[in-house]
Amino acid sequence: MAEFKNAYPQDIKALTPLRFGAALWVLLFFFGDRLGLTWREASGFIAKGYLGVDLFFILSGFILAHVYGPQVIGKRFNYGSFLWARLARLYPVHLVTLGALVLLALVAGTLGIKVNAAFDFGTLWGQLFMVQAWGLIPSGGWNHPAWSISAEWFAYLVFPISFGVMGLLKRAPWTGVGFAAAGFGGLFILVPTLSHFGGVALTELTQNGGALRIIPSFLMGIALWRLGQITMLSSFVAWAGAALSMTWIVLAPSLGANDVITWVGLVGLIFCLGETSKTGTGGLMAAPVALWLGEASYSLYMVHMPVDLVWFQVVDRAFQPALGSILALILVLGAMVASIVSAAILYQFIERPARNWMRARDPFKKSKRIPI
Repeated sequence: MAEFKNAYPQDIKALTPLRFGAALWVLLFFFGDRLGLTWREASGFIAKGYLGVDLFFILSGFILAHVYGPQVIGKRFNYGSFLWARLARLYPVHLVTLGALVLLALVAGTLGIKVNAAFDFGTLWGQLFMVQAWGLIPSGGWNHPAWSISAEWFAYLVFPISFGVMGLLKRAPWTGVGFAAAGFGGLFILVPTLSHFGGVALTELTQNGGALRIIPSFLMGIALWRLGQITMLSSFVAWAGAALSMTWIVLAPSLGANDVITWVGLVGLIFCLGETSKTGTGGLMAAPVALWLGEASYSLYMVHMPVDLVWFQVVDRAFQPALGSILALILVLGAMVASIVSAAILYQFIERPARNWMRARDPFKKSKRIPI
């Protein structure tokens, strides 16, 4: 098909380690104000670490379009198998980290330790069904980062529609990119004016509106993949574009730019790194260690809050109030290392084996495929 004359290779390796970078960016933001540290105030880049989630959202749309788009176009798309594979990707780690927090809450209650107010058993059903970011319950609670998994699940459910909308613009992919960008910009202006969201910006929506936040970024990922079918950047231009985009992402927040400006850098980074795969020049981004870290990034993102709760409970009891700035720095870095080690264990012994086990038992594999 002419549409695929500049198609990406099956494995776009340069984008895998980017997932670890996004997760690490979120961790820097999350731990940036612990124990009196001022990382957020000192660095605009770290202060915008919550945009690492938006990077995930764009990347998710891109990768799903890459993997499943040809199936949709060729009328070979099996919606049931698609959702089962997505469930296998998300749910085992989500269930384990949620279970760990439920256990912590029960143990803390038994020992008379004050329990986090977010541990509301009345909202647990929303976590189990991954709908806590859909506006169906008053608060998400529990493992806060899982709000974005709820948003992802929403995007997966409507993927055929999203891909179809971008497909209407397949002969003019730049129009699709513009449409997604306009959607993001429009929502960025509109959301703070809506009383339902309490004046919060689009890029700060989490458990109250996260399903809305993902829509323009997910559409942008699909649009970028479609644009890549008619585009072929040279290795030099692709890597230069990636370097420029990364510089943009780091510097824009420090210059006082709003989140829309930084988001444009995220778009450029994903597209340019994707283009490097067409020339087979993955470089360090294709190194085995980098690829493994990228594969384990989901576990890292999901486990850092349980680690945070346990780690800093211990720190508060062992070191407070005598805690100097050097020791505080060491302890916060220790929390990040503990998160990475915990993620490695979770990925190796839970995420990967459970995902493979579920995919091998796909109940929809032999079902009639639904043309989209």
